[in-house]
Amino acid sequence: MGILGAGRGDIVSEPEVFLTTTPEATETHYPIPHGTLIETVRDVVRGAQWSITDTDYALFHENNEMFAVWRIQNGQSHPDYDLTIGLRNSHNKMFAAGMAVGSYVMVCSNLDFSGEVAIGRKHTRYILRDLRGLVETAFSKVQAMRILQDRRIEVYKENTPSDTEVHDFLIRSVDQNIMANSYVPKVLKEYRTPSHEEFFRDGRVRTGWTLLNAYTEVFKKVNALTLPDRTIKLHRMLDILCNGSEMSLEDVSTPEPDAVAEDCTLIERFKNWPSVAAYRRTRASRERN
Repeated sequence: MGILGAGRGDIVSEPEVFLTTTPEATETHYPIPHGTLIETVRDVVRGAQWSITDTDYALFHENNEMFAVWRIQNGQSHPDYDLTIGLRNSHNKMFAAGMAVGSYVMVCSNLDFSGEVAIGRKHTRYILRDLRGLVETAFSKVQAMRILQDRRIEVYKENTPSDTEVHDFLIRSVDQNIMANSYVPKVLKEYRTPSHEEFFRDGRVRTGWTLLNAYTEVFKKVNALTLPDRTIKLHRMLDILCNGSEMSLEDVSTPEPDAVAEDCTLIERFKNWPSVAAYRRTRASRERN
């Protein structure tokens, strides 16, 4: 697939991921093999009659952190995007084992996550007991998410923000830690002159869809581990800009009750994936010590 901007990580094959070593458990920390998360999610996806059509994997920080992206299909299609699954696992307490469903824009290989279908499970005692059930409950909502994503893209394409709105949006996205100040000129340039003419409407009209893909085009060069948090917050802001309020699965169907077990949470907003700022603070502290 080749869509991961691995940053300081290494793009690897799936067999290489399975060969990584998992630390022994302690009284409070129960790391799981990266391959266990991969196998669990893959089994649920295939059991739900979805196909995995492409995969990408990256390892970070001496193989202690793993990020993967899969493209998935079930016979339905959209002209602009395929659904994707993002997987994340750590052996060094940096973040929980997690899964999120997002989008892969086919014309440009841009990747984003909106956060409606996601889980995170801390590496505590009963993680292996809980993991499959969390994945199954989350993935049961993927069809509703597809409908929501279709609607979201159409809303973005219909909205034509003013220059003032776009400039204000860029500054607020910095305030929300979606990107650093240094990225503002890059995103603005990509918005004004997109790399792909498909992001214009009617030839030269810029829209919310143009703005989304300006960000995700630039984000190809950021650390893949921070991509979910960035793009989830980006979608929230774009929903408000283009729709007047955040869009959610409740607009499509009534979600089933959340499954909650010890130390685990089913999340529809990816709340327990740490923010970019938190990730950087923790990483900097670890490296100083």
